[in-house]
Amino acid sequence: MKRGLSFLGAVVAAAIGLAMVRGTARAGAAEDYYPRRAWGAFEGGQMNTSLLVFRDLNRNGVYDLGDRPMSRVAVELDKPDGGTIMRLTNVSGFANFRMSAVQRDLEVVDPGHYAFRVVPPPGFSVTTGNASQESDYAVSPGSPGDMIALSTTHPVGLAADLTISGAAAAGSRVSVTGPDGVSAAATAGPDGRFSVPAAPGEWQVDVSAGGTTERRRVVVAGTAPVVLSAFSGKGGPAEAPLPVQHVVGFDDLMTTPGVFEVPSGYGGLDWYNLVAMHQRFTAGPGYINTTMSGEFIAYNSSGHPAQVFSDKPFDFTGAYFGVGWDDAEGETLVLKAWRGDEPVYEDQFTLSANGQVYFAADYRRITRLEIRTQHYWQAAIDDFAYRTGP
Repeated sequence: MKRGLSFLGAVVAAAIGLAMVRGTARAGAAEDYYPRRAWGAFEGGQMNTSLLVFRDLNRNGVYDLGDRPMSRVAVELDKPDGGTIMRLTNVSGFANFRMSAVQRDLEVVDPGHYAFRVVPPPGFSVTTGNASQESDYAVSPGSPGDMIALSTTHPVGLAADLTISGAAAAGSRVSVTGPDGVSAAATAGPDGRFSVPAAPGEWQVDVSAGGTTERRRVVVAGTAPVVLSAFSGKGGPAEAPLPVQHVVGFDDLMTTPGVFEVPSGYGGLDWYNLVAMHQRFTAGPGYINTTMSGEFIAYNSSGHPAQVFSDKPFDFTGAYFGVGWDDAEGETLVLKAWRGDEPVYEDQFTLSANGQVYFAADYRRITRLEIRTQHYWQAAIDDFAYRTGP
């Protein structure tokens, strides 16, 4: 029975093959398999016309090594018909506008003059001097979108407006002296907050209230605004700093994109509910915009409180903080630290998905640090710095 079926199948196959030889099908020529495009014909497809926005980390106005893409930046496109379209940059820093001479429901469909304009987020300025750029577009049958730009855009660099801010007793007198020796003064407001413009370099900050002056020295790296931990009004910490400095960027925990729970023992500390993640594993713009070193970043898992702790006292020097998602713009970060069972430090400040702040903690001889967000969104963390004993 099986042999009969096999024989019948062979007969059918032979008949089909004979029919193909007789003309119902034929072997193809090379020209059939490798056709050349008719370049005068419209393709009917689409392509992107794009503009790159980057974080100008060295603030030199040039897109060079070390700079990083900036996500979630608004880019406007003015069209020949007078309309304006806005797109946000993606995780690679590109604002993409779809272009086609045939598909009429896209953004760039008519030849003519177009203008781009980058709108920086609050607290950022353009360093490259080219926030506005213009180009003419022409129909070009056979190109991917049947249209081309006669001149392409150049990368636009943004840098954070640098400030030193903090909290002290309401009405405290704040005096700052910059690396050039120039001093400025401010007064803490009714809520105790103060903020002064800054520039890259080492600064001295003196806060005076009730006859007591507390002094801090802080280095402004030039990449992000600096937030100081709250001034105590007691003249500064009595504990001397521990001698061994560490900085962890979470890149040595993983070699492939994904997420990884930060294990206890990493960097000599214990960690709870902190996750390391490749910055592009999700679409959250704040992870891209907070990353400072390498490709990985940490966050408080599921937006719930996380802890860093140790049996041996350590100094929390500081870290870069942002918020992972644009829906959480303006989220509040709350940091608390203990020395044994005694609470010794507490600070809170606002986070952004557009870029990070550097929190200069200067928490001395603590054994536990809690990292919490007020509304349970994920805080992005990079370059966590601390000191330990010998």
